[in-house]
Amino acid sequence: MLQSCFRLTASEARLARKICSGHGVEAAADELGVSYETGRNQLKSVFAKTQTHRQSELVALLTRLSSGR
Repeated sequence: MLQSCFRLTASEARLARKICSGHGVEAAADELGVSYETGRNQLKSVFAKTQTHRQSELVALLTRLSSGR
């Protein structure tokens, strides 16, 4: 859903899901097997594609989408 709604890459969608489940960027990147800098760059891209600016905004947006609001 994330990929089609926001044109996220598979890697960006995986990171966004980790962020939404409460992981910080460093922990999410580590679990996904990428460097912290790669995680930060992917998150910046996610922010741009979802028109959000903070992790809390991203979580709120994706929570609204998943609940159908």
